[in-house]
Amino acid sequence: MTPPEAAAFIDIADARATRSLTGTAGEEIVWRRFGHGPPLVLLHGGFGSWLHWLPVVALLEPHFQLMIPDMPGFGGSAPIPVGTTPGRLAEQLAAGLDALLPSGSRLDLAGFSFGGLVATHLAKRLDGRVGTLALVAGGGLGAERDPVDLRGRRPDMSEDERREVAAHNLRAFMIADATRVDALAVEIQQRNTSRRPGLVSRDFSRSRTALALLPELDARVAAIWGTQDPTVGGRLADRRRAVEAAARSAMTAELPGCGHWIMQERPAELAAFLIDAMKPDQPAGQKGWNT
Repeated sequence: MTPPEAAAFIDIADARATRSLTGTAGEEIVWRRFGHGPPLVLLHGGFGSWLHWLPVVALLEPHFQLMIPDMPGFGGSAPIPVGTTPGRLAEQLAAGLDALLPSGSRLDLAGFSFGGLVATHLAKRLDGRVGTLALVAGGGLGAERDPVDLRGRRPDMSEDERREVAAHNLRAFMIADATRVDALAVEIQQRNTSRRPGLVSRDFSRSRTALALLPELDARVAAIWGTQDPTVGGRLADRRRAVEAAARSAMTAELPGCGHWIMQERPAELAAFLIDAMKPDQPAGQKGWNT
């Protein structure tokens, strides 16, 4: 796929989506919906947008009504004031869901990276309406992480130079398998990082806030990581144990050789994990993924 083909792929997917706006003037949230079935809300990571989830949309939409917002302050949604917290983002998202779904509707949640922390706050706010909360390389589960060699862009850079910076940063932080740093991944990274969010998500993601909230949830909890994810490094076993201790019968899994952006690097395996996690017929910890 060439860069123009990657851009066209995104534009075609965007045109397929049902777009909605929620929120009052100045606080609008852009939502994209795909597919039909039980609602599954997907929250993107920091410096992200709905595009973080694009690589698994086609795999998940036959099973769910996917509801993918640009969280407040990200993507095409309205800016947020200084001092906004993940809890406040969850409040706005909960109000948006109330506007889009019938009153009291049950739903499932999945959050990637910083979006996992926001999804945990959202699950707490929705109080009993969430069947499963899935944390995909979720933030808010621990402070320790490996150092990462990230590069910045300069205004005088050419487009090719900017793409190379994006590709370098993807290899350094997001994707372990260099063959998955393709034109689509670079195009998504370019679009996502073209806007600076209104909060520093990494400061919240390095907390243990999500971990503290998990025991308070009625939802089943699932969590998945890549073994080469620099946000967990050599501490993955500790993270898994912490989630399993905080959420009874938690369904946890790891993908050997995979980095942080699991949707891009291992879309089929992640989709299978999420489809299994959302099944209501048995406790999550009995589904056979805890190996």
